[in-house]
Amino acid sequence: MSMEAFNNHGLIGKIVDRLPPKQMSIRYGTTNVQPGMSLTPTLTNSPPMIRYEAEPGSYYTIIMNDPDSPSRSDPRYSEFHHWLVVNIPGNDISKGDTMSEYIGPMPNKGSGHHRYVLMMYKQPNGRMEFHGMHRLNSHCAEGRLNHRMRDFARKYNLGEPVSGNFFQAEWDESVPKIQEHFRM
Repeated sequence: MSMEAFNNHGLIGKIVDRLPPKQMSIRYGTTNVQPGMSLTPTLTNSPPMIRYEAEPGSYYTIIMNDPDSPSRSDPRYSEFHHWLVVNIPGNDISKGDTMSEYIGPMPNKGSGHHRYVLMMYKQPNGRMEFHGMHRLNSHCAEGRLNHRMRDFARKYNLGEPVSGNFFQAEWDESVPKIQEHFRM
C-alpha cells in the first residue's frame, strides 16, 4: 500500500486536511509499517521505532490517535489519543518531551479494525511551550478522549504534518491486560 491508503481509509478530511508529503518510517519489532496494514495489539504494545530525516536545529512533534473509538461505526470518543511527544530535537525522540505516554492499541472485542494514525509535525518556531497541556501517564484516560489531531495542530500553530503513517488493529488476547492497567 502507498500513502494513497490515507484516502482509501477515509482519513483525509477526518483526521488531517491533506495527505502528508512523506511516509513516516515506523517499525514494531521487525515489522515495517506500510500505510493501512493490519497489525496486532500484541505486536504494537510498546512504542515503535520511528526514523526520519530531520532538518538541523529543528524540533518536531509526533502524535498517535485512534479515530475509531469505541468503534468505526460509533466513534463517539474520536479521536482517542495514544501518544504525544513534543520538542523532539532533530530525529532523537528519546530527547523530546513526552506529554502523553504511549498506550498500545486496545480495541474492544467485536469492535472491528481501528485505525491508528501517527503524524509528525515540524515545529515552526523551534522549541515551544505547550501551554494548557498536562503530562499524561499510560494508566489514565483523562485528556485522551476526543483529542483531535487537527485541533491540536491548529491550537499550537504546527501547520500540516510533514510525514505520517497508520496501521489497523483489532482485538486480540493481549487487550484485556492493557485495559486492566488503564482507567477510563
